[in-house]
Amino acid sequence: MSRILLIDDDEMTLMMLRTILTDAGFTVAATADGPRGIDLYKELRPELVLLDVGLPGMSGMQVLREVRKIDPEANVIVISGYSSQAAVKEAMKNGARHFLEKPVDGRKLIDTVRQFLMNLQ
Repeated sequence: MSRILLIDDDEMTLMMLRTILTDAGFTVAATADGPRGIDLYKELRPELVLLDVGLPGMSGMQVLREVRKIDPEANVIVISGYSSQAAVKEAMKNGARHFLEKPVDGRKLIDTVRQFLMNLQ
């Protein structure tokens, strides 16, 4: 069973995505806090991180860079409501493997995560 770390500051989004992923059979750890997300990454070493860009205090891009320092092979999918070309380009430049636009459709999320994890094997 694949472990996923979900980092998003919006509690409703966090709860919804966690439920969708858990119902699909994934083991999910979740936090609304960037520094806590980094600590959870160190502790759990999940196969995949779903990371919101707009986090308070420590941006999603800062979290992404820190996770990639810990593990240069970390698999991070950035999720954001701000899907400008610049945001996508910055996420990819910082090591994101994929970019999903909010609001995320549950079916698309599951399909993307499954396809991504299958490609890792």
